Amino acid sequence: MKKNTLAWAGLLTLLTAIFGCNYDDDDFDHNPPPGMGCIIVNNNTANDIRVFVNGIATNNTDDADWEAYDMKPGVYRVVLEERHGDRSYRDDIDVIENRRTILDVTTDAVRRDRYDVYLYFD
Repeated sequence: MKKNTLAWAGLLTLLTAIFGCNYDDDDFDHNPPPGMGCIIVNNNTANDIRVFVNGIATNNTDDADWEAYDMKPGVYRVVLEERHGDRSYRDDIDVIENRRTILDVTTDAVRRDRYDVYLYFD
């Protein structure tokens, strides 16, 4: 009887933890202002990333965090550089009006000195 009570209590606690939380793993709580778009750098690495847009330094993106950059629609040159390290990434990125351009950043599995960046629009 006592085992069943403990099992039910554990199951109830687990279900509360799973369904009681507002878990949303792929949605960012930032929307660009009207008429603008944004670039979101989603840093899935263990290091801070320095972000440059058209050669100008912006805010860093902390490790395991994300940062949004509101921009006018257009094409921008984005450079990501590991803070205190050698990893980097650079590319031309499209910013679409009223949309989010997501740069999902991980460490390249083969070349540890590079970032692996998956780009998508939301």
